[in-house]
Amino acid sequence: MADVAAAISELKNRIRALDAAYYGRGQSLVSDKEYDDLCARLAALEQQHPHLVTPDSPTQRVASDLSAGFAKVKHAVPMMSIDNTYSEVEVREWIDRVHKLLAGEKPVFVGELKVDGVASALVYEKGRLSAGVTRGDGVTGDDVTANVRTIRSVPLSLPTKEKLEVRGEIYMTFDNFRSLNDSLVENGQKPMQNPRNTTSGTLKLLDPKEVARRNLSFAAYFLLSANHAESQLENLAFLEAAGFPAVIHSPPLATSDEVLAFINDWGTQRHSLNFPVDGVVVKVDGIAQQEKLGSTAKSPRWVIAYKYQPETAITRVIAVEPNVGRTGVVTPVAKLEPVLLAGTTIRNATLHNYDEIKRLDVRVSDYVSIEKGGEIIPKITAVLPEKRSAVSEPLAPPGKCPSCGAVLVRLNEEVALRCVNNSCPAQRFASISHFVSRAAMNIEGIGPSLVSKLLEAGLVGTVADLFTLKKDELAKLEGMGEKSAGNIVAALEAAKKRTLDRLIHGIGIRMVGAQTALVLARNVREVADLFALSEEELTKLPNIGPQVAQSVRSFFDRRENRALVERLCSLGVNSAGMEKPAADAPFEGATFVLTGGLSRYTRDQAADLIEERGGHVSGSVSRKTSYVVAGEDAGSKLDKARSLGVPVLSEEDLIKMLNIT
Repeated sequence: MADVAAAISELKNRIRALDAAYYGRGQSLVSDKEYDDLCARLAALEQQHPHLVTPDSPTQRVASDLSAGFAKVKHAVPMMSIDNTYSEVEVREWIDRVHKLLAGEKPVFVGELKVDGVASALVYEKGRLSAGVTRGDGVTGDDVTANVRTIRSVPLSLPTKEKLEVRGEIYMTFDNFRSLNDSLVENGQKPMQNPRNTTSGTLKLLDPKEVARRNLSFAAYFLLSANHAESQLENLAFLEAAGFPAVIHSPPLATSDEVLAFINDWGTQRHSLNFPVDGVVVKVDGIAQQEKLGSTAKSPRWVIAYKYQPETAITRVIAVEPNVGRTGVVTPVAKLEPVLLAGTTIRNATLHNYDEIKRLDVRVSDYVSIEKGGEIIPKITAVLPEKRSAVSEPLAPPGKCPSCGAVLVRLNEEVALRCVNNSCPAQRFASISHFVSRAAMNIEGIGPSLVSKLLEAGLVGTVADLFTLKKDELAKLEGMGEKSAGNIVAALEAAKKRTLDRLIHGIGIRMVGAQTALVLARNVREVADLFALSEEELTKLPNIGPQVAQSVRSFFDRRENRALVERLCSLGVNSAGMEKPAADAPFEGATFVLTGGLSRYTRDQAADLIEERGGHVSGSVSRKTSYVVAGEDAGSKLDKARSLGVPVLSEEDLIKMLNIT
């Protein structure tokens, strides 16, 4: 018995330490599966020896994410945790148990994608958002209302005056997670671990402006209201009609087979989503039946979460190569033996920086475990030392830039190694590739291969040189002809008319992405105004904080950067500031996706017209997409829009909405 008590005590202490790291510091020290296995072992031992169960056991309470610095709010109804399983057999057993407890009633079930974010409750009074509260310890949560108000998918007002509480998941999309990490790495900072931990940390920031810059999202999954107490599915429909994005969910499911079919279908489909999903939550649809089933001390009996097995694979490190980015940061990338993971063949994995290599002790020829989380390039999570060669040696960080040979430095105690040679070929390649990319100046026909040829031929040294290229020069390059050269010259001429935000984004100011560039472009008469704006003036602009302001100021304080912008202007590149959207901007808050060929406008022209009216143009379709504009030969995006029920517009429909004659 003493051994059992000791084992229970050890498990409790281990779980508490993991909870402290996860909820208190935003660190995942083990995988979800390992954590859940520890909890399951503790629960099994306590079930066998109930006299050893104590009120402070992790099995008897909800893990807490309460933080100092925030007011505490008691939940009207406790936010309990959900029992979870990785076993289809246990899902069937749970469904059988529900049938038995309901004594002959025939329950209907609903499956909901389990978004991997932070559970929160939004309270509405008299049609207005009055509070946003984290789950906390289940009974009391942190008041993060100011931060919740920055989330664009959270309605600030509702078409109903009744008092409501909407529960859901606050999360970060993969695109926004990658953008944030790119910015951190470029500035020599340690990248975030995963979208979930980043969301948790972001919600606990004391500066709502910084929260707004990180672009969190919300998905509703539950409604507390005296007037809506019939059905979970009806409540989800009500929430969607009220303006909330609801979690992706099933139609009514009557049997175990139907429930498991929904779970298995999304086991693959979830990889096409732009946000993290780690399972499916299965609920009894009828609210009266939910109340009849009741709860245990910790969890409701009417709901269970099926969690997908972690997406991991084992492979071998062939080499570790340094990659020089456009700001000079040297990032190590592991070259791997190809391995299939989450439906794609993986050949590379990011290591972020050389401190990370040291922490993991990754060596060439090591066998490693990799996972595909919130990044395009998967990451190495662990080394398998038992498979290591006896002659392997630790990897030392490079002392010189692999591209130009300049000595690498660490600036201002940065984690990153950086090449500070402005003439570094790798930085020039990355800088020009970014400038011509779709996200920036969107110059058709110029990709990485052509950028390399232009640099090798000495035809360009900076982005401004692109606009001096001649048709006969281009036609002489390998793989080019008269027609291709003419198309590129025409594309460069068209790019001169791009809006100013694209130019600002394209010139590569650290920490300035597309949205920040748009803010800057809308607050100047012409680009040269940015030369003189002080940090104080910059921080007064929407969603621009001290770090971004300092970065913008530092960029334009350098003579060569001002000269580059002035030369671009002298070559005819548009430098005029953009008008702010009118207060009654018809597309404010709406997201459009353009697919297929348009006859009256190019996609860029259509995107500019939409953004002038306050809308946003995205490259991917999701349930949050407001409209998909389908031109000729529209493809998979149109199919996805139809499957998700997103409204589809023709080009003529769009023109009518634009109010253009």
